[in-house]
Amino acid sequence: MSSTGFARWAALSGALFVALWVTAFLILGDTVESANSDAEILAYFGDKGQRDREFITLVLLLAASLPFIVFISVLRSRLEYGEGGAGVWTVAVYGAGLVSTALWAVAATLYVVPSLDTDGNGEFQLDLDTFNAFTGAGYLAWTSAGTIMSIVVLATSVLGIRAGVIPKWLSWLGFAVALSLLAAFLVIPVIFLLAWLFTVSIALVWRRDISEAPTATA
Repeated sequence: MSSTGFARWAALSGALFVALWVTAFLILGDTVESANSDAEILAYFGDKGQRDREFITLVLLLAASLPFIVFISVLRSRLEYGEGGAGVWTVAVYGAGLVSTALWAVAATLYVVPSLDTDGNGEFQLDLDTFNAFTGAGYLAWTSAGTIMSIVVLATSVLGIRAGVIPKWLSWLGFAVALSLLAAFLVIPVIFLLAWLFTVSIALVWRRDISEAPTATA
């Protein structure tokens, strides 16, 4: 199967997704969490510039959902060819990718809600209980998305080994990334995921023809 035209270059949507994420977090900078003191949290949200950066970050993360859905669709097409049809691995990648996208969007929204809190006159007024509740829910959604993404990485890596959908070295690396995502509550596994997704995106564009790759068998 030759990947040409839009279908081939659409794989770069994965790289665009990563670029939007990196840009969002560079703009956001340091944040506060429930473990910080009340004074630190109030000072953080009392800075209008920081609240504006939180909103910009939300917009970028929500915008990143669009290219990620395109990327997951392209990946599904490549995996379907390698698996000889929409088998278990292909369906798992597509389903897990969509669920993770939704959870990331929910998490980003929950994290930013406290910075939009106002009183009856439209003046900013942070409620610490609201902050703790939304931050806790956002954290749960965020880590859940990262953990579910381990399915995407694992399934893609399996078909990379069995059917040559992506380079084998990238597949073997993917197994390590998938394992690390079981600790998605940490920052480093997410960095590994972004680096892996970026590389897979480029590999799918570079790998113009996989017609000689062996089709996976059940």
